[in-house]
Amino acid sequence: MAAGLPLPSMASQPRRPRHPNVLLIITDQQRTDTLGYRRLTPCRTPNLDHLAAEGASFDRCLTPTPICLPARTALFTSQYGHQTETVRNTDTLTAEPILLTRLKANGYQVDYAGKWGMGKSIPSGWVDRAEANDTAEYSRWCAEQGLEDGWAFNDPKMHSRREDVSSPATAVSSLKPEQTNEAWTVDHAIKLLNTRDRNRPFFLTCAFQGPHPPFKIPEPYYSMYDPASIPEPKNFGPTPGEPAALSRSFYRTVWRDHGTSWGAWRKSVAVYWGFVTMIDAQIGRLVERLRSEGILDETLVVMTADHGELMGSHGLWMKYQAYEESLRVPLIIRAPWLFKPGLRTRTPSSLIDIAPTVLAACGVASPAAVQGVDLFSSTRSGGPRLLFSEFTPKADWHGVVDWRLVTDDHYKYVWNQGDIDECYDLSVDPYELTNLARTTAKKAVLRRLQGELRDWMRRTRDPLLADFQRSLANAAA
Repeated sequence: MAAGLPLPSMASQPRRPRHPNVLLIITDQQRTDTLGYRRLTPCRTPNLDHLAAEGASFDRCLTPTPICLPARTALFTSQYGHQTETVRNTDTLTAEPILLTRLKANGYQVDYAGKWGMGKSIPSGWVDRAEANDTAEYSRWCAEQGLEDGWAFNDPKMHSRREDVSSPATAVSSLKPEQTNEAWTVDHAIKLLNTRDRNRPFFLTCAFQGPHPPFKIPEPYYSMYDPASIPEPKNFGPTPGEPAALSRSFYRTVWRDHGTSWGAWRKSVAVYWGFVTMIDAQIGRLVERLRSEGILDETLVVMTADHGELMGSHGLWMKYQAYEESLRVPLIIRAPWLFKPGLRTRTPSSLIDIAPTVLAACGVASPAAVQGVDLFSSTRSGGPRLLFSEFTPKADWHGVVDWRLVTDDHYKYVWNQGDIDECYDLSVDPYELTNLARTTAKKAVLRRLQGELRDWMRRTRDPLLADFQRSLANAAA
């Protein structure tokens, strides 16, 4: 076992299921400071708090890329986007999603409810059943019920200057909480549970569309948190000495349009928190369904998100950037036969670890090509674990550059293609205000991390390796 992940005592350890069921819960664009049990903000998540109290919380989980589709493909394949040719939201996964296919091949009923987010459609060979994947279907359901369209992306008032990018604006939805897309998704997930083949173990994914903006949600969640009580973060607004690309990016434009003072952002944060609390209630419905059937302790429950949200930090909107608010994601795993309940660990982890961890718990071998580790049986030596992340711009009009990142959870190094490097000491500068790459104080650290990043890019056959090596050579000249 890795250090810091203790097993339950023999007296309290539940019987290990031979073939545990699996429930995977994925939210979209959820920051880690929204988790109530972490007490970092007033945001309340009683059901996730309870799940963490009965399970383990990995407080330093990193996304392999802070953009929806590539992050999800990395989760299900345990490979990076550049390895599976899924680096943009417009790509489609064709590589094997081992978390689905390997369990299906080993007798699991594999069902999927909610946001697919890995391409145009779900290949039938990857799952047994899929529902609630099409937001147009939800919009039709709303129309049939005589409701307003609950899919807020269809409301032009919630867009930024471009129709395909949401704004930080907020609005009250006329729907009841049980009529939202989040409730509709859980309704379908519960339907899949109720109609499953009970002679087979199940793997069920429930993937939410929120709390990704637009921030249009019903009461009481819209007014649940007081905007006036939300303090300004220390890194609100542009950071001195930032990469040049950020100053001209579309995300800076949206930030500037919404408001350059914190007062303009308070309501957005408050409604974002309400969105999270609303989703937490739906997660509670889903977990309670397992508990009421008496199968919760036979089910491995994993909750995570694809990436975070900047929400004005560093003067930016949405995600896409190599800052902590964008990169860190929740990771809660409930499996009472694997470890003591209530475990909180800072063990570095990544979304690429979920597939090998779940497969190992289900007695299924992972292929050699996986980039992640089984979080509950791996042993590590030779220093802290290194984590990596990457990003490829969605389009030229975004005004940003490709970047690659390596962190040992103390220092973080970012190579921005054609722009300045970044290096932060996260232990003393968690808000990433001082770029150490622009000084000589940490030259040895910088060179070490540059070497680690180069080696990772070589191992994973990153197509930008040659560009990175040229940039190092030019800097040394």
